[in-house]
Amino acid sequence: MSKRDHIDELLEASPLFSTLPAEVTLLIKAKLTETTIESGDWLMRKGDAGDALYIVDAGRLEVVLGEQEEVAREDDETMRVLRVLGRGATVGELALVTGDPRSASVRANRDSTLLRLSHDDFQELIATEPTFAGALTAVLGRQLQVSGGFREDEPATQTIAIVPLVEGMNSDIIAEAVLAAFDPREDVALMERSTSDVGSPADWGRKLDELEETHDRVLLVAEHALSDWRKFCVRQADRLVCLAPPEPPPAERTMPRLRGCDLVLLGEEHPPEIAAVWLERLRPRARHRVRAGAGREADLARVARRVTGRSLGLVLGGGGARGYAHLGVLEVLEENGIAVDRIGGTSMGGIVASTFAYGLNAAQRRQAVKSFFSPRVRHSYQLPPRSALARTERALETMQGVFGDQQIETLPIDLFTVAADLVAAQMVVQRRGSVAEAAMSTARIPAILPPGRAAGRLLVDGGLIRNLPVDVMSQTGEGPVVAIEVGGRFDPPIDEDGDPALPGIGETLMRSVLLGSAAAGSSVIASADLLLEPDVSGMKMMAFGEIQRGIAIGRAAATARLDEIRALTSR
Repeated sequence: MSKRDHIDELLEASPLFSTLPAEVTLLIKAKLTETTIESGDWLMRKGDAGDALYIVDAGRLEVVLGEQEEVAREDDETMRVLRVLGRGATVGELALVTGDPRSASVRANRDSTLLRLSHDDFQELIATEPTFAGALTAVLGRQLQVSGGFREDEPATQTIAIVPLVEGMNSDIIAEAVLAAFDPREDVALMERSTSDVGSPADWGRKLDELEETHDRVLLVAEHALSDWRKFCVRQADRLVCLAPPEPPPAERTMPRLRGCDLVLLGEEHPPEIAAVWLERLRPRARHRVRAGAGREADLARVARRVTGRSLGLVLGGGGARGYAHLGVLEVLEENGIAVDRIGGTSMGGIVASTFAYGLNAAQRRQAVKSFFSPRVRHSYQLPPRSALARTERALETMQGVFGDQQIETLPIDLFTVAADLVAAQMVVQRRGSVAEAAMSTARIPAILPPGRAAGRLLVDGGLIRNLPVDVMSQTGEGPVVAIEVGGRFDPPIDEDGDPALPGIGETLMRSVLLGSAAAGSSVIASADLLLEPDVSGMKMMAFGEIQRGIAIGRAAATARLDEIRALTSR
């Protein structure tokens, strides 16, 4: 393909340029200049002046924002990825239109080739070509939709690199297992240095281009040694999968290059204190666990699904005893062989999610949740505040009896729970630390249970801010998300005078908790691929003795939508 034809094809793939008349496209082509950027380098920083618009020709760019920094930095823990840009995507146009400084930072997450349209040429096109101005308006409108809660399709993760972090690790065995776990409908190529008949980075690049043209995905297998081949794998991958053994990380100078990777914790036992060091050093975009024993194959398949965007995520909402329905949904999914790879929730949803991620089977989950809300434990919720503070430990002790000292970061299934911080008045997403503490914090209903203290925070029930945290799950881009809403409408009985009957104090407090997150509900829930709403309207939030009824309601809801859920997991 000639360079002219190549650019034509690129512009046809770009939402900004694909609808333009041929004569306008020809004019634009004459103004474009080519530039390259290496993996990890910054194309622009928040606060920079808008000097050009860029079109991605090859590679990947990330649009990132640091919430505490004027300019996002590699060591900024608040930095988050807003969008991932692949071939045909444009970036930088907003600052050229508004004249304001860059509103976010952009960096390459693999070696990238870009086409640049300068500020002056851009302004000339706006002034002289109405079709260009119209196309630009449509693209900017789409970006505003994305920032308002609508998800934009990210470029497919095509090239994945497996990188061992410690000498002596056999990445080939892991690579072969992951390769076998990919979707059988996909054509996947394995590229290793030992099987390549070429030896320079330029040759490797040409071979990778060929494989990407002819295959759905390419799996690169790196080595631990700091070789040109390893550097090539790190710089060219859309997604890095780094393998960490149950031992402390080495003092490696290239570790910052690996930040934002998928961290795979290997080994039947992975001490939480060692996992915490790996997490701190790498600050991964996602954490995985691959055990050495019977769960190894299932764990590897889960890694493959997550890194290729085919994993199923489940978000469980709060609703008191109505949350028993979550148990029924999980049972139906398991009975029908539908794997849940990621799970999270708020309040009762967070508690049920914790029992699932911990690895309890259906019967064990029923028993555990039943014990958390047994009459003995519930009695401690009904004591006067002074006593409640002393007796709250009964609920936590019950949870510790189930979860022990298990830490979230070493669970085989990805878990988060959501709490609300009274000090900062903000949502707290709990992805690390004690499972028992996280499950307890997400369900500390104000005035029923006292706040939990954690790192200067006062944590209470997450339903105050986000009762169904779909946005937390969907922003990872790892696959479809099913949300289960059990908060439901509040339909109190009517008294003899025709007025709503007054609910009990517990029901009033639990319903009041949900009011805080109601305003954000519709826009957040819209990011779910499927919303399940079990018919819990006839069940009180404080009906903790009705576990069988709640489970039956959940089972009915999941069974009715089973074909839709299957369709999500097979697409």
